[in-house]
Amino acid sequence: MRSEDGAVGREAGVATVTVIGCVQADVVMSPVTDLPSPGGTLLTEQMTVRVGGAGANAALASVEAGLHVRLIGCIGDDQLGAWMRDELALASLADELVVVPGETSGLTVALESPARDRSFLTYLGVNARWEPAMIPDDALTSDNLLLCDYFVAPRLRGEAARRLLDTARSGGARTFFDTTWDPDGFPGHTRAEVRELLPSVDVFLPNEVEACALADEAGDAVDAARALQAASGGWVVVKRGPCGCFAVGPDGTEIAVPAPAVEVADTTGAGDAFNAGLVHALARGAGWPDALTMATQFATTIISRPSDNRYRIGVAG
Repeated sequence: MRSEDGAVGREAGVATVTVIGCVQADVVMSPVTDLPSPGGTLLTEQMTVRVGGAGANAALASVEAGLHVRLIGCIGDDQLGAWMRDELALASLADELVVVPGETSGLTVALESPARDRSFLTYLGVNARWEPAMIPDDALTSDNLLLCDYFVAPRLRGEAARRLLDTARSGGARTFFDTTWDPDGFPGHTRAEVRELLPSVDVFLPNEVEACALADEAGDAVDAARALQAASGGWVVVKRGPCGCFAVGPDGTEIAVPAPAVEVADTTGAGDAFNAGLVHALARGAGWPDALTMATQFATTIISRPSDNRYRIGVAG
C-alpha cells in the first residue's frame, strides 16, 4: 500500500488480492465516433499510450486503494513488454510477470467518443498462449482473487478458470470474476460456459451490456442481474457506467447505487477501477450498500483524471 509520502510499500494486516488478468499496452484515442471510410483518414484530438489490460488496470487501482497486490500476467520479450515492466515496477507490480521468449506483447486500441460507448481493437499477442502452468500455485493463496480478461486469455477459459477459482476459494479467498466482452458476441455455448463457472464465484462483475448478453435479456440489466444471480448463488454486480451499478445478493437483496456526476476524462478502465474499489471496501469490512457506493465513487474519481495520469501510487520504495 502507499505510505504517507506516497510511496508504495507493505504493511502487516493489509488485505491481499491476487489479480489474474492481461497486461498489455492500451492506445486510447478520442474522440472517435466513426471509423474512416476505406482508404480515408480521420484526425483525432487526443491519444495516450499506457499500460493497460483489465489485469494491470485493476492491479494499479488496487494499489492506490491500499491493498497488497500480486499481479499475475504475461508479456512478450519485446520492447513493449520491457516498457510495461518498467512502468509496473513503479507500483511494485512487475516481479511476477512472466516474460515469454519469442512472443510479442498484447495491445488494445480503445476508441472513445462522447457520442457512443467505447469500442476496442485487441491484438492478443502472448496472451493467446498464456496457460495455467505459468501461474504459480501460491498466487491463489490470498484474501481475495480477481480473475479478469476471461475472453482474451483463451487457454485460461472453462475448466482452467474453474480450477483457479475453486483453489482460491478452498484456501479462504473471496473470488471475483469479470469476463470482459466476448469477441464472438456471446453465442449460446459461450453463455453456458460462463454460467457454469458462476457457482465458483462469490462476486460476478459484468457491465450492463455483458450481463444482458449473458442472461439473454435484451436491454434489461435488472432482469439480467437477477437471472445471473440465480445461476451463481453469490453476488452479481452489474456496472452501468454513468447510471452507477445494480447488485443482487444471495438472500434476495437488491441494491442500486447512482454514480456521481463528474467531468469524465477517459472511461477506459472504469470497470476495472470499480472492481478494485469493491474488493478493497469489502476487505475493510464495509457492508454491501457502503461497499458499492465506495466502489462507484472510486471508479468515478479514476475516470475523471487525465488518460496519462490515472493512478496515485507514488514511486516504489
